[in-house]
Amino acid sequence: MDPPLPPARNMAIDEAIAIAFAKNKTHLAEATCPARVVPPTLRLYQWESPALTLGSFQKIDPTLRQFLEANPITPIRRITGGQALLHDRDLTYSIIASTHDPLFLGGIKKTFYSIAQGLLAGLQTLGISAKIHIPMRDNPSRRSPFCVVSLSWYEIAVSGGEKLIGSAQKRWIDHFLQHGSLPLEPSPLEKSLYEKKSITLSDLLNRLPSLSAIEEALKVGFETAWSIRLEKGDLTSKENQLVDYLLAERYTNAAWTEERVPQNQSRILGLF
Repeated sequence: MDPPLPPARNMAIDEAIAIAFAKNKTHLAEATCPARVVPPTLRLYQWESPALTLGSFQKIDPTLRQFLEANPITPIRRITGGQALLHDRDLTYSIIASTHDPLFLGGIKKTFYSIAQGLLAGLQTLGISAKIHIPMRDNPSRRSPFCVVSLSWYEIAVSGGEKLIGSAQKRWIDHFLQHGSLPLEPSPLEKSLYEKKSITLSDLLNRLPSLSAIEEALKVGFETAWSIRLEKGDLTSKENQLVDYLLAERYTNAAWTEERVPQNQSRILGLF
C-alpha cells in the first residue's frame, strides 16, 4: 500500500498507470516490448489531507460549492464517473486492467461485478457480512450528488442496506480504470456534507484493524475470487514522468477541476 499522498498526486498516479498500461499493447504489437511493461494493477492508498473527488462529468452545484467554501477541503476531479465522494479516514483502491481479460469480459457491469467479488471476499476475511447490491431498476433521476448516499449496480452494501464501498469507472476500448473507497472511521467533515452518517469499517467491527491487516485481507480476497497471485510493484520511470505531467496539466489545474478542460494529449504521447 502506498503511503498517504496529496490528493492531486493520488489521482495523477492512477491515470498515469492507466495510460502506461494502454501503451503496452502498442509495444507488444510492434515486437519492441521494453524490459519492463506495466501489468494489470491493484493499488491501495490513503490521502495526506481530506479531499472531495468529483465525478468526471459532474458539475459543482451550490451544495458542493457551499461545502468547499466552508471547509478546508481540496476538490479534485477524477477521470472516472459517478458522484462526489469525501476522502477522509478511508482506504481507496484503484484497478487498471484490460477489458479483454477473461475476468472482465462482458461489459461494464461484468467488470463491476468481478471486482465486487474480490472486495466482498476481502471483507469476509475481516469478518464482515456484506453483499453485492443488485438494484431492481436503475433510476438516475433520483441519485444524490454524493456517491455515498445512493447504491448503484454491484456496489458493496451491508445487511441494513447501507453502502459500504462505492465505485466508479472509466473505460477505453481496450482497458479500464476503476476507483472505489472503503470508509475506515467516521469523518467529522461528513456531518456538513451528507444527510445521514455513512457506515464505516470500525462501525461494523467495533474496532479498526491495522492498515496492514486490511490491506492483506483485500489482497487475499482478490487472489481468492480471481484465482491469481498479486505481486508488489513500483511505478516505472515513464509512469513517474506521466505523474509529473498530469499533476501540472490536469490535477493542479483549476480549469480541469472547475470546467473539465482537457490537457494536451499529444504531449502525453510524446512521453513514450
